[in-house]
Parts: sequence; structure tokens; C-alpha cells
Amino acid sequence: MSRIVRRPVAVYRWNGDEPQVFSDRDTQHTVVEVLDRWVEMGNWWQGEGERQMIRVWTNLNALLELELEGGQWYIYKAWD
Repeated sequence: MSRIVRRPVAVYRWNGDEPQVFSDRDTQHTVVEVLDRWVEMGNWWQGEGERQMIRVWTNLNALLELELEGGQWYIYKAWD
């Protein structure tokens, strides 16, 4: 089961152009593995552009989808 979160994260370390270490509120995550990468098109009719998406597994056993939009990374979706 998953839930849409759409919460901004602070990125502390990068692996190329993707987050390696980031914090969500008071919780720091380290990406253990990037499971998938893709690009989604936003609602173009509302002026939204492309969003870079990655699905990651973190050191806290969290399965998360991260989204890059407008230069800001977000936790888009969290899986239970």
C-alpha cells in the first residue's frame, strides 16, 4: 500500500544529480539502492513541465518515490 506525501526534503549529499543523503523533517535517510528512474509529464495544460522521478530504498527500510520539480526534491510517495 502507498500514500501520496508530496513533502520537500533537504538534500545533504548527492550521487551525481540524485539525492544520496536527505532529511524528511527530523529523519535522515541514506539511499541504499535506486530501484527505478523515470520521467513523468505534468499537467501540460496547466503549465506543468516534466518531473524526474526515482524509487529508492533507504537505510531506514523505507521504500520512497522521490520527485524533482522546479529544482526542489520531494518525497512524492511512501510505500508501507
